[in-house]
Amino acid sequence: MDDTTITPLARWMRSNKLRDQWLADQLGLSQPQVCRIRRGQTGTSPERAFQIERLTKGKVKASDVLLFRANDTTPCAEAA
Repeated sequence: MDDTTITPLARWMRSNKLRDQWLADQLGLSQPQVCRIRRGQTGTSPERAFQIERLTKGKVKASDVLLFRANDTTPCAEAA
């Protein structure tokens, strides 16, 4: 998949070999909900976006999570 079609969060998760379930556990969300956030299909609260920024040590900015919408077709079972 072309790297420009995935979200910064998906790119970070791929480079760190992390799955949706890991992020779901960190955020207290379901895996399907994290999948939709990772793929840029749904938004999240500013508080959760900042929590993601902290978890990624600033590699994924809260604004990336809040603003980026992608056409990512990566299956939800994968960490993208």
